[in-house]
Amino acid sequence: SCVPSDNDQTMEDIPQDVIERSFHTILNIIRCTVCLKPPRPTMFTRIRQCAAGHLVCGMCKITVKECPDCKQPFSNTELPLYISQILEAFPKRCKFSNCEVFLINDDEHQKWCGFQCDWCWIVDCRWRGPNRDLLSHIQQQHSTQLIVEGKGTLSVSQGVDTERYFPISVYGQLFW
Repeated sequence: SCVPSDNDQTMEDIPQDVIERSFHTILNIIRCTVCLKPPRPTMFTRIRQCAAGHLVCGMCKITVKECPDCKQPFSNTELPLYISQILEAFPKRCKFSNCEVFLINDDEHQKWCGFQCDWCWIVDCRWRGPNRDLLSHIQQQHSTQLIVEGKGTLSVSQGVDTERYFPISVYGQLFW
C-alpha cells in the first residue's frame, strides 16, 4: 500500500552525497554577505544581520554601511544564542596562510601551527617565514650556533652585558 513510512532515520542512513549537498546549502544560507565565508565573531566584533536576515562578519561589518545583498541596514542586536552556537559549530580553516587544517570550536592547532609567521632570533639575522621552515633556516644559515640534542657546547662568560639567543634542536623541535 501507499502509506508513508514512519521509520526513524539516523544520520548513518543518509547517503554521504546528500549530506554534502545539504551542508553546502547551509553554508550558502549562512555565509557573510561581504567575504562569502561562514561568519565568525572576533574578540572585539560580533556577527550582525541586516533587516532581511543576511549575516555579516564583525570585521566585514566595519567595511560596509548596508547589506550588499539587499541594501538593508544592519541591526545592532545580538544574534539569538542558538544561531551563534550553530555558526560556531561549523569547521573553519586555520587562519595561517597555506595551512589546510580545519578546526572545530576551540581547537589548539593555531597555537602550534607550522605556518604561523616566525623569525630568527640570532643577532643581525632578518629571516622571517613560516615556523615550520625556521629549523631548516638555522641548519643552513647558522649551523655553527645550533645545539643539536646535547651535541653542542655552550659557554657563557659572566659579567658580559649582552643578550643572545642560542637555538637548541631536540627531537626535531626548536627551542631558544
